[in-house]
Amino acid sequence: MERKKCLQILTIVICMFGLVQLICAKEPRSNRIYQAYIEGDIDKWLNVLHEMEHAPSLSNEEKQELIGYYYGYIGYLLGTDRKNVAKVYINRGDSLITAILKQSPDQPTVLAYKGSFLGFKMGLNKLRSVTLGPESMRYIKKAYSLDPENAQVITDMANMLYYAPALFGGDKKEALLLYQQAIKRMEDKNETEKNWFYLNSLTNLAQLYESQKQTDLAVELYKKILRIEPEFTWVRDELYPQVLTN
Repeated sequence: MERKKCLQILTIVICMFGLVQLICAKEPRSNRIYQAYIEGDIDKWLNVLHEMEHAPSLSNEEKQELIGYYYGYIGYLLGTDRKNVAKVYINRGDSLITAILKQSPDQPTVLAYKGSFLGFKMGLNKLRSVTLGPESMRYIKKAYSLDPENAQVITDMANMLYYAPALFGGDKKEALLLYQQAIKRMEDKNETEKNWFYLNSLTNLAQLYESQKQTDLAVELYKKILRIEPEFTWVRDELYPQVLTN
């Protein structure tokens, strides 16, 4: 009797495990990435990356999606000074970018990614900035000339202007305006629902306001972020309380 009961329990557990796997498989990747982002769970993010990397084949649209997830992960790696791991994912993303541009050389989003990945390479070795910097700018400027309404392209243009020295065309004021513009484009196009890149853009702008001593603007932006996503742990538990004490 006890053995029969144990078998019944085991069967229920196996069925429940299968159900969980089925639900996870059906949940859109973008939702899982979003959840990983707001929870600060890098393992969940990596699970999606590796799932896509091991897919039998990916469409060009899915390849761009994967590049976007590499983009976010590399930013995290460089921010935590894990350059050796970042180099692996920069190379993986760059390979996909090269393959897409070979077929579609005027794809604005992918051109912007190319410029940003060159920027990531500069983050690995500052000495390469002299050669990689102008090349990165060329790709991003071309992307912007092709599609100045594209939020990813606008953001990459803003990044370029913000972090480049003034001597090489950097302009922090213009960059801040472009960050605001990219956010507005996503809001106007209703691209904000469960969109990690939108939340990241808002958070990035708030941090830049802080760095520019525009604390009131930073506070208001953090409040906006928490109205949109109250469970965003990085802002809720770290960035927002921190700005209030400064």
